[in-house]
Amino acid sequence: MFFVSKIFDVSENYWEGKHNYRNLSYILVSVFIITLLIGAGNYFSLFKSFYLLSHISFTDAIEYSFNFLLFFEMIGLVFAIPQSITSSIGKQFQIMSLIFLRTSFEELSNLSLNSDFQEQFTIISRMAADAGAALVIFSLTHWFYKLQKRRKIIDETERVKFINLKKLIAIGVLIGLFVSVFFDIKRYLYSGFFHPSYSIFYLILIFADMLLLLAAFRYTIHYPSIFRYSAFVLITIFIRLALIAPVYYNAAIGISTVLFGIGVAYIYNLFFEGRVNQKEE
Repeated sequence: MFFVSKIFDVSENYWEGKHNYRNLSYILVSVFIITLLIGAGNYFSLFKSFYLLSHISFTDAIEYSFNFLLFFEMIGLVFAIPQSITSSIGKQFQIMSLIFLRTSFEELSNLSLNSDFQEQFTIISRMAADAGAALVIFSLTHWFYKLQKRRKIIDETERVKFINLKKLIAIGVLIGLFVSVFFDIKRYLYSGFFHPSYSIFYLILIFADMLLLLAAFRYTIHYPSIFRYSAFVLITIFIRLALIAPVYYNAAIGISTVLFGIGVAYIYNLFFEGRVNQKEE
């Protein structure tokens, strides 16, 4: 367990380092420019004979850049798992809002400059729904973070053991993420179209969260904490449902999920405030 924890700490320190963020920025800019140039080449039929490149258009530059950004955010989520369950859930809300933005950008490829507004109203309304949902989730996530308060539920020795266990589970999630991306790339090589499977990553998270919930019984039997862990597993399930739901329904499920998370955090705080007041009386 110590060896696994050490590997995780070294990887996390590298990932959170300033140099790495600079490198990630270079990658995102490069992907955007290269995809834009390929799209421009396809406009003049320069890559017609290249099967994998011939499907790329101008608007794909935004989509591909977002795919890389989301991949980096998912890695960041993995490193947030050992910190706290609230950090992990907050990161999931952030990723969900970015996925909604990406979906809104995807609709750009369906717009046509030669059609009138009435013909494109459906596309514009879909873009507005996803973009609006992203904005609301972005705002609600801020309030979710504001409700979080660090409390010591277990002693230091047990806390360290639990953190080490979470690091082990996080490494498993990271491996699952890379396997999922591998199959996405493999599918792209066969079909020529890239469709990232975000829902599979969230399915992996559901099993990881469930494992953390069951392991939490080993370290605490504090009812509010167990309820919160259980509710946060449900949140991960709802997020996955939002990602596979059709337009409009996905926005409703996504926003409701964040509101549910805020409700859990608020009531969780009330439990502690009630205990303090009882002691004072």
